Amino acid sequence: MAKQENIWKFNDKEWKVHFTDINLLEQAKIKFDLKDSVTIYYESGSLSKETSWDAIVPNDKIDEVKKFLKENT
Repeated sequence: MAKQENIWKFNDKEWKVHFTDINLLEQAKIKFDLKDSVTIYYESGSLSKETSWDAIVPNDKIDEVKKFLKENT
């Protein structure tokens, strides 16, 4: 299951969800139509190796995304 510290309130209308698995992120983006609202984190000292991602999730989809993460992690 996704850890609660990996899901936090971003602003009044959105949440951020931290992903460390690119495949899970891509599945969530397609399933919940999250578009390309993703922050990318890179390996220290290298801009070629992505290590994790934060996706912005609207309030009306956060419960579904949490359930999806619980079922897939």
